[in-house]
Amino acid sequence: MSTLPGSEGADEPVPRADSAATPGEGPRRAGLGRVVEAGLHGESVSARGLLEAIGGWRGIAETLLPATVYLGVYVFTRDARISAIAPLMLAGAAFAWRLIRREPMQAALSGLIGVAVCVVVTLVTGRGEDYFLPGFWINGAWIAAHTISLLVGWPLIGLLLGFLRGSLTEWRRVPLLRRAARLCTLLWIAVFAARLVVQLPLYFAAQRGDTAATDALGLARLLMGVPLFALAAILTWLVLSRVSAALDDRPRSADSSDDPASNSVENTGRDAASE
Repeated sequence: MSTLPGSEGADEPVPRADSAATPGEGPRRAGLGRVVEAGLHGESVSARGLLEAIGGWRGIAETLLPATVYLGVYVFTRDARISAIAPLMLAGAAFAWRLIRREPMQAALSGLIGVAVCVVVTLVTGRGEDYFLPGFWINGAWIAAHTISLLVGWPLIGLLLGFLRGSLTEWRRVPLLRRAARLCTLLWIAVFAARLVVQLPLYFAAQRGDTAATDALGLARLLMGVPLFALAAILTWLVLSRVSAALDDRPRSADSSDDPASNSVENTGRDAASE
């Protein structure tokens, strides 16, 4: 059950003077939104920048550890209730540590709430596989939300793109942006659907008393959690940043159309591209 952690673990850096928003550009966002926005405006983004945007190694660890601890304890004890308490204590400790150090709390709080829901379900049913049940609800909800957004012509990734570009409707007037938004929305539907296709059969097998299926379900949840989410996020960022960069280059080409030399170069480029 993956959430998108923001940039935490350190205070937000003070914006440089040259990073101020230009006219017509929305305010700078924090975390992953800030990195995506930088890519959309043609700024270079390093691998370290992407890592820090999703919370760094610490943020990734805080996302992975609760389910890992639960699975490890369950493998040795086969007691769902004892196993469920361990990740709750871990998430609570991470939240308390950030609170004491006065660090950003959003990701830690959302992680604590998510773990608490899983623990409550497990304590109520007493079944080891039910720790992963809320994840199915979340993936199903995201599939429904993305699918409905496509059917009504407002794909969720398009709304995200519009937010980052400073206009919620601009992307709908540009065919290239509309296609990119639909493509990326379909990508996320595939991610959530893949989780259900792989993990639901394991869950139903565990319901029939197959303890090995519970172990396999936990492993699948780990492998298809943060790693798959990160892959989809990177692909989405690559598509949106390249499309936006191509569109942002258009005004400059139009401005140079009055220059005969520019027209000659442009025509030569078009001829080469058509060969």
